[in-house]
Parts: sequence; structure tokens; C-alpha cells
Amino acid sequence: MKKNSLNWLIGIILGLVFLGIWLNIVDWQEFVKYFKQFDLTSVLLFSFFYVLAYLFRSWRWRIIIHPIKRLSYGESFSLFMAGLMMNYIIPIRAGEFAKSIILKNKYQIRISKSLPTIFIDKMTDLFPILLIMVLVPMISIKMNVFLNIVIMIIFLILLFFLGFLFFAVNHEEKAITFLHKFLVIIPRKYRIKFEEFFENFVVGMSIMKQRYFDGFKVSLLTFLAVISEAIYIYAVFRAFGAEISYVKILFGYTLMNLTYILPTPPAQIGSNQFMWVLIFGFALGINENLTSAAVTFSHLLTSFWIFFIGSLSLLTLKIKFHELIRINDKR
Repeated sequence: MKKNSLNWLIGIILGLVFLGIWLNIVDWQEFVKYFKQFDLTSVLLFSFFYVLAYLFRSWRWRIIIHPIKRLSYGESFSLFMAGLMMNYIIPIRAGEFAKSIILKNKYQIRISKSLPTIFIDKMTDLFPILLIMVLVPMISIKMNVFLNIVIMIIFLILLFFLGFLFFAVNHEEKAITFLHKFLVIIPRKYRIKFEEFFENFVVGMSIMKQRYFDGFKVSLLTFLAVISEAIYIYAVFRAFGAEISYVKILFGYTLMNLTYILPTPPAQIGSNQFMWVLIFGFALGINENLTSAAVTFSHLLTSFWIFFIGSLSLLTLKIKFHELIRINDKR
């Protein structure tokens, strides 16, 4: 519990810093003006594409976990959205672990067995960095130092994860031997449990071995999710009167989406506003007050969808939210 409290505190402080920077950027009179002229109906209709993006991601995870558990499309979507809601509330990616906890409680699947599938699923969210590399030469973007650093960090994380996955799949025994040597620093009475967990985790990483067609489908669903989400974001900016091409929005939101793998404040308050202004305002040239109005409305709308669908998902799975929080705190 103390660890989670510390993570909450760090997340809140981080959010307040980002929020403070954003509040000093906005011209509030101009900000309010954009709300008087935006097209609410079109945004509500196009928010379907936001939900569709998570449907694609849940199907992607369903493909990955298939050898362990054959989930229905509905089950995979419910599990995915329940985990997403947890991630939104707790700034330590607890939702990823929550999915494993639900699988353990409902289907008696060991956490060490399901967690590698969730790790691989999150890793595929990094694939669109390749789309960024393709789009940069196609459009005029002011790539400031901060954006270059963000892209480089994400690219390095992708390389690290791919390297780890390749090593674990092709050199399983060596990976396990390395972990055994590393775990020597842990007291012996705890070490056995850690060794058992990590051995199962490494073995679980081989779940995508020689599944080439499934790998193609996973990659395709990842890009479809990004494209679908970008359609929604494009509709938001157009509703507020922005004159910008879909290709630029696709670039901006692809980059924005990649930053979500990094730690974020609770409900992404502060970080969302700051990153939108940085990417869409300063890099893509959209008025920062228009961007601020767009992110404020979009944040409220997407939060509603996440909590509404996440709550329905927990009901479908017959799990109470407070019980999931309590179990997650004990892990």
C-alpha cells in the first residue's frame, strides 16, 4: 500500500507540474471563444472511432493469448476495457496486472503465464513508431529538441523490448540462467518464488514463436487502431475549426499515443494537456488555444467512454471495482 501511495503522490505531482505549464500557455478568453462555435454533434458521432480503436486492441490481445486461453471477442474487450479503466485511475499501469488477476480468479490461469501476453501486447503499441519515421519526411513539422528526444526514447524502448523478446524466445535457457544469477541478490527464502515466476515468464515469451500469420494480424490491428483513433482526433480538431490535414493529425496522434507507454498522472490530467499543445500546437502549427479547447473537450469525452465501458465490463465479468483495487494493492 505504501508503494502505491508513493506512486500516486509522484503521479499527482507530475500532473500538477504539466498542468501548471499548460495553464500559463492558454489565453482563456480565446479558449472560451472556441467552445462557442464548435460542432458537438459531429464529435459525438466520430467518438465511435475512439471506441473502435480499443476494440481492435482487444482483438489483438485475444490473438496473442489464444494458445493459453480462448477468449470470446466480448470477453477480450471486457477484460481490456476493465484494465484500461484501472490504468486511467492508477498512475503505475496497474491495469495490465489487473487483467492477469482477473484471468487468474476467473479461469485459474497463473499470472506468470498470462503476464507475458500482456507484455507483448503493450510492446506492439510501439510499432507505430515506424509510421512516424515514414510520415516525418512527408509533412512539414517543426521538430524541436523535446520531440526528437521523445521519439528517440520510444524508439530505443522498442529496440530494447524487441531484443529482450528475441533473446527470451531463441535463448530460453540462457535467459533463465541470467535471471538466476541476477536474483542471487534476493534473500534465499524469497528467491525461489521469484525464480519460479521469472522462469514461467521467460517460457511464456515464446507464445508468438513461429506464429507468423498471427504476428501479421497483430501488427495490422495495431495500425488499424492508430488510424481509427486519428479519425476521431481529426474530427475533434475540425469541429473546433482547425484547418489541418488528416496526415498531420495521424502523425501527431501516433506520437501522442506512443507517449502513453510512459508513466502518467491519474486520469492523465496535466500530461494530456501539455503533450497535445506541444505536439499539435508547437510542432504541427495549430493554434495553442484551439488545441487546448480540443484537448479539454476530448479528455472529458474519452474519460466518459473509458469509465462507462470499463464499468460495464466489470459488471459483465461479475467483478466489483473495490475488490479489484484491494487485490491489486496486495500483489
